[in-house]
Amino acid sequence: MLNSRSVTQSGPAQSEPTNWKPRRRSSRLTLDIPIEVIYKGPQNTIRTEDTRTVVVSAHGCGMQLKTGVLPGDTVVVIHKMSREEAICRVVMCRQLGKSGDWLTGVEFQSPSPRFWHIAFPPDDWDPAQRKQRPMPEVKK
Repeated sequence: MLNSRSVTQSGPAQSEPTNWKPRRRSSRLTLDIPIEVIYKGPQNTIRTEDTRTVVVSAHGCGMQLKTGVLPGDTVVVIHKMSREEAICRVVMCRQLGKSGDWLTGVEFQSPSPRFWHIAFPPDDWDPAQRKQRPMPEVKK
């Protein structure tokens, strides 16, 4: 349950053009990583939820939660494989269609590219410019 403040529903702000995209501080990768999230629930109760990332970056992640949290709230994200913890700030939370789950974006207190234990592409990497290796010929 949410406090007296409300979480925004999905949809762009009226003043944003539909083709406008914010400049990202780091590359985002679509990865499914098991995490545990600790946050405050109703009446300041401590809640924990096992979930998985939707996207990750050196600056945070996107995930799906069963309960909405508020932008500006603090959560702890625990990487289930390494057991490392990161304190994060909620930057976005919006309810998803019929499931009732909440798409939630969080950012680390400071960039932590090693938290996910993956190699991120360089900041100037353009996937459209990457070299495609030719497919090897199959011998019949």
